[in-house]
Amino acid sequence: METRVLILGVRGGLPAADRRFMEYGGNTSCVALRRGDNVLCFDAGSGLLGLTGRLDGVKRLDILISHVHIDHLLGLYGLSAFRVPEIHLYGEARRNAGFRDQLEAVTGRPYWPIGLGNLSAQVHFHEIIPGDRLTAPWEGGELRVSTLRGNHPDGSVLYQAETGGKSVTYALDCELGGPMAASLADFARGTSLLIWDANFTQADKRDGWGHSTWEEGLAVGRAAGAERILMTHYSRDYTDSFLEEQELLAGRESGACVFAREGMEIAL
Repeated sequence: METRVLILGVRGGLPAADRRFMEYGGNTSCVALRRGDNVLCFDAGSGLLGLTGRLDGVKRLDILISHVHIDHLLGLYGLSAFRVPEIHLYGEARRNAGFRDQLEAVTGRPYWPIGLGNLSAQVHFHEIIPGDRLTAPWEGGELRVSTLRGNHPDGSVLYQAETGGKSVTYALDCELGGPMAASLADFARGTSLLIWDANFTQADKRDGWGHSTWEEGLAVGRAAGAERILMTHYSRDYTDSFLEEQELLAGRESGACVFAREGMEIAL
């Protein structure tokens, strides 16, 4: 049985609800892995709601949170629509606030009428530290997850999930600099799919914002020996026509490069 990668949200910052963003998509970051009745999500941006009505038979939903900036949490407000018995959320504590406390501070009243403690599903919180290794039950065995500290304001966690001899490396919200590129290339060594933060192009990258470029993604992907590189987390300013131009440029540099579109599925 193959594992499939589902592209649910491709934007950074805020959702983009405009006809100029319909081809690539306007929801914020969420990518899911599915194998049989097992589903794992990287981040819970507004794209997470794309799973609504698609979880029949799923007994457990695992969600790896890279960091708690709001664009990566927007989908949590819609979890009440998911009919799954168990939801497992993973992330790190920061600034003396536990992971659970951070999520519950922004998802319940007075900001939203249904908090994480009011869902029909049992919600489990797993506090992690970058460098931790995790396992989760998975179709035909187990899913192994490795973590790495990313370079982003307030910190971020990068993830690699491996099952059945295939791996996906999720490297969003990470700015290269110093030893980060070498560390990330080593972390992603031989990965089947490198999911990359293409928030900026090289021409308009802003130092200190905690993001990278598709050009940098190709360089890290080559250094890591990644089979494919998926560009995502596009700036909200990047329209379909602009992204089409960038996709053509990147494609000339590497045949392994793919630009994410919402609704896209990739077989590992």
